[in-house]
Amino acid sequence: MSDPLNDGEDFWIFGYGSLIWKPPPTFARRVPCYIERGYIRRFWQRGPSWDTRSSWSRCHSDSTRDGRARMGCSISHRTRGERIKAYLDLREINGYTIHRHPVYHNLPREKSEDVPNPISAIVYIGTPDNPQFVGPPESTHALAQHILNSRGPSGENKEYLYNLYTALEQLAPEAHDSHITELAKTAAEIEGRPLKDPN
Repeated sequence: MSDPLNDGEDFWIFGYGSLIWKPPPTFARRVPCYIERGYIRRFWQRGPSWDTRSSWSRCHSDSTRDGRARMGCSISHRTRGERIKAYLDLREINGYTIHRHPVYHNLPREKSEDVPNPISAIVYIGTPDNPQFVGPPESTHALAQHILNSRGPSGENKEYLYNLYTALEQLAPEAHDSHITELAKTAAEIEGRPLKDPN
């Protein structure tokens, strides 16, 4: 397999957090994609930009009961891979490691002639053994309260949560990420306001 980091081919990144609603500035195309069972999206990672961030972690055996594939967005860059990877390495600092993983799309044939399936994509994953991994909170309410109280150089942590909830609902409402939905609803309830309809 050729390496898009070195030969100028399309360079694909699978985003599952802020990369969905705030992609890098030079992307050529975004494609709704999913990663097969075995990973979960959780707000279990500290980060200097937002305080807490979503991370993509290997599921333990008791975390796969719903059996769902996980949705995200693959982003294509028609530029040299080294440049965009350097940007992402700076943005995805503190604990995330780089993995290459197949991700899949359901594009109709007429829209997918130039999109491989599966896509071999770069994924930034927060594994449980990294120093910024904090693990599950004592309750959803406690985590939501922490998010509401947190901010960093990139803004208020609650905006990360609400933007991610909205982006996922618009991207693939049928996928329904229960962790993000429950967390966003709990945060909105604590604030005493309704959660905005993403559509």
